[in-house]
This record gives sequence, structure tokens and C-alpha cells, in this order.
Amino acid sequence: MASRRLLPSLMIGAAFALTSAVASAQNVPRNRTLIVAAQVEAPVFRNVGLANPFSINNEDYRVSIINMFEPLFYYNVTDNSVIPWLATGYAYNADFTSLTVTLRDGVTWSDGKPFGVNDVLFTLNMLIENGRGKKDLLNAAALAASVKAVAKVDDRTVRIDLSEPDPRFAFKYLINYFDIGLQWVPEHIWKDAGDPAAFRFFDVAKGWPVTTSPWTVSRFTDAQVFIDRRDDWWAAKAKLAPMPEVRRIITVPGGTRDRMVQLISSNQADIVNDIQVAEVVRQVVTQNPKITTWTGKDAPYGARDWWPTSLYFNHKSGKWADIRLRRAIGHYIDRKQIVDVAYSGATEPKVDPFPGFGALKPYIDAIAPVAAKHGVGVYDKAKGDALMGEAGYKKNANGIWEKDGQPLSVVIEAIPVLNAVGPIVAQQLKNAGVDASFRSTPESRAVLRDGRFDPTLFGHRGSIADPYATLEMYHSRNAFEVGRPTLFPARWSNADYDKIVDEIGRLAPDNPGIKHLVVAAMDIWMREAVEVPISEWYHRVPMNQTYWTGWPTKDNPYMQPSFWYTSGSFGYVLPRLKPVQ
Repeated sequence: MASRRLLPSLMIGAAFALTSAVASAQNVPRNRTLIVAAQVEAPVFRNVGLANPFSINNEDYRVSIINMFEPLFYYNVTDNSVIPWLATGYAYNADFTSLTVTLRDGVTWSDGKPFGVNDVLFTLNMLIENGRGKKDLLNAAALAASVKAVAKVDDRTVRIDLSEPDPRFAFKYLINYFDIGLQWVPEHIWKDAGDPAAFRFFDVAKGWPVTTSPWTVSRFTDAQVFIDRRDDWWAAKAKLAPMPEVRRIITVPGGTRDRMVQLISSNQADIVNDIQVAEVVRQVVTQNPKITTWTGKDAPYGARDWWPTSLYFNHKSGKWADIRLRRAIGHYIDRKQIVDVAYSGATEPKVDPFPGFGALKPYIDAIAPVAAKHGVGVYDKAKGDALMGEAGYKKNANGIWEKDGQPLSVVIEAIPVLNAVGPIVAQQLKNAGVDASFRSTPESRAVLRDGRFDPTLFGHRGSIADPYATLEMYHSRNAFEVGRPTLFPARWSNADYDKIVDEIGRLAPDNPGIKHLVVAAMDIWMREAVEVPISEWYHRVPMNQTYWTGWPTKDNPYMQPSFWYTSGSFGYVLPRLKPVQ
């Protein structure tokens, strides 16, 4: 946790931080320049000049240029609303085996070419072909499994025929929120790209990447990304949004939590992510009156996210095959202590994998008795010790559990945003007799993604308003072998669970029969101790009003303020920011 002595010296300590960036931007006034400090899990950008939105290994575009890619539909999680954008609507047939999407007229690419049906068909077919072949493009394999064929109905309409009934297809691929949703690329450029996975789609001289947004990349180094406004944007002409008053966006690697605190507090950055420690954010907003958060200057200093945190077991490793061992670990985790120490009490402990959005509350309430029945969330070292004994473990002379002469040693892997939680979890397990340690490096995301972890701390990229997306994370089709990349870390499978999830998947999200099926699925999930739920996740994103106002907040909830998601939702925020005169 940052020292209380740190903040008064911020103006001096951060004076050098963005000098070169601002000097390079001297032809654009500061109150027309938006400076973003992004957490990139490394000191510098590692994927310089990579603008391919389907690249599996491109970690940096999601914080630098992703908001240039506009979706068919935005989604505002704060009020559960779909916002038509490149498209005006979609409709399913009666049995959810096909849907049509109507595109908006008058949309143009940044090179002046019209956006239309051919671009959507090209993008879908490219991903489907890759998903049936090399499978080295983001979303390709899942899309190929879901889609039978795509076709042009007329100049504004695309038909998507599905492999099986799927009333959630649009919400999985066409409606963008958080890290869900497809990006669309221009056929007239990509058709000559060759191998789409190898295509970088970046050339400043050519104006690449070409997108439908009012932005163009003018500079991309390992230390800075410059994105400048174009003066021609279809959405302003269509009166969907005002022309952005931001004329230049400069994104820099934010570095450590302390460095991002320095940048935002000294007014050198306008927005940073993600200052998770609530006490640090409280100090920031208290000492600089120009800084606000989603909840203003009040706890929890942020917006609830779809990413409740758990300690995941790697079910493909074999190490966690004994359910008694998994249950014991669950009883050794004190969630209240984690919440109190890491978050100053400004979040809630969890016993399930669903984020606490209002639309999910009926399901969360329905499965609470199931959690109680299976002892999920119960901190009880004695119960944990008894289970360890039943599993054949004994404590050695050093107080460490061992079996067959092998001490139980674990290394908890996590991306840097969980640095406040990881050491606490590791210490709790050490106190219980597990030789536990915590590791977080710039490579931790790749380690997690490839399944090379022991346990890991991570969140859930699942449900928002319908429980299916979270349940589907644990379907056997996502139980990849170690080495095959996925951001569904559990790699767990259970045939009975699969049958229930498949049945839910065939029902429309508003079907009242879903609730009892969710309870049945979670009974299996909790009985099997698939993972250890820990807490809700809030994005604590300080927003500086020295140069820009109009930020989204709980009192003006037009969109969540998260600028790093692959949905590109921050692109909806940018035209609504107002410069301070």
C-alpha cells in the first residue's frame, strides 16, 4: 500500500514523467489533449505497431488503439441497454437458428470508403475459416462452431445461420461490452492481407489501421501512442454523437500503481487504470479536488465490474484431483480479511462466480443456500485440517502439509492488478501449513492463458444480465489441455454439469425455467469445489477534471469509464468529454 507520505511530493516526484510526450504534442493545446496512463503489465509497450484486433498475443492494443474499432452495438452495463451503432437492429427467427442484422446507412471508413455488408461478411467468413483451420485468431474457433453460414440479404442486411439454436449469439459476438464482441475490418484492405494472423494492419503513411472512428494513429513507439482526430466522422454527420473535442489522445505505459498515482495526482494524466487499493484512491481524491471516480469521492471509489475474483485450481494439472484438498484450501481462505486489508472493506466477499449486477441478483439469491450447504465461503481452519488428514496429508517438522514425503507447495500466479490480493492469500495458506508463495510478472498473463500455473488468482469474463455466460465458462468444451490458450482458467469438466448448461443455452434469457437449472448446475459446481470465490471486483479508475469534464459516473452513467476493454466502449465516451476552458 502506498505510503501516506507519498502524495504530498507528487508534483516533484512525477515532474519528468510525460515531458517528452507533452513536448511532442505542443501543436495541440493541453486542454485538447487527453493523456491516458495504461497498465500494460510491462514497463513499455511490447507490441509496437500491431493493430490486428484478432491477434491472440497482442496485449497492448486493448489499452492503446482498441477504441478506434467501432462495434455494431455498444452495451451500457450500468442500465442494461443496447446502443445501436454501426447497425440499427437485429432479429432472430422463431427457433433461434438464424438472425438478421440491419446495418446503418452512411457509415464510412477513415479512408473514405463506405462500410457495409461486404465488410461484415468478409470479417465473419475470415474468422469462421480460421476457426475451422489454424484457429490462431481471437474468437475464431468459437465463432466457427456457432455459425453454419452467413449471407447477404440486401445492401443493408446480413443473415447469420447458426449451427444450433442460440438465443444468445448476438450478445456473444455482435453486442460489445467489456471484452466481449467482434471488431470489423475493411474488406478492401484485408482481402489482400495474406495470412490474417500475421497481418499487422499498421502503417502510418497509409493511415492504417483504417477504422470507422474519427481517429488515426500518428505515432506508435514502445513509450507512447499518439492518436489524432480526423475532421470527418460519419457518426457526427448522423447526429449520433458530437464531434470529439479531444484532438489528440496520448497513451503511455502507466507502470506501477505508485507511478499511476503520481501521474493522475500531478495532473499529468487525465485517466489511469486500475488503482485497486481503495485507501490509495481515497487519498488521491482527497488530496486533489480535481480528481473524481465513478462514485465521486465516496467508497467504493469505482464501478462494479464483471470480474469477481477467485483462486482457480488448474484441473488439468492433476495436482488438485482430490476434492478434499480443494475444499480444504477453500476453508483456509479468510475472505473478510482479504476485503478488509486489500480493499479497506470497500468490496464484498463472494461465494459464487457471478458479478453482483442487479439482473443477476435473483440467481445469486437462489444459489446462496447451495453455497451454505456445501460450506463455500466458510473460513474454518479446523475443517480444512480434517479434510487434509482425510486426503492423506500430515504436517512435517516445519509445520508444512506433506503426502508421501512431498510437501504441499504452491506458487499463486496473478497479473499485476491483483498484487494487493495475492500476498494475503499466500500468507493465509502459509498460516494453514501450505508452502505458498505469490508471483506476478509481465509474463503472468501468458502463463495463466497457457495453463502453466499451479493455482492462479483471476476474475470471470462472464455474465452481465443472464447467468449463462458464466456457467458456460465451465463447460467441458472450455477444458482445454495445458498449452492451448484460454482465459477460462479452471479447465474443469463434468458431464452432468454440461447437460444442464446445454439445456439453459437452448432457452431464451428471459425464460422463467432457467432459475432452477442454474441452482442445479451450481449445486454440482459447489459440491465439486471447482474454485475458491473471493470477492467482487470494482474498477477504481481516477478521472482528472483539470483539463476534461463529462466523465461517466454513477450520476451520469452513460457508459462505464473503463478504457482498456476490447469492446472499444471508451470510444463512446470520448465524444462526450468537454475541455476545461
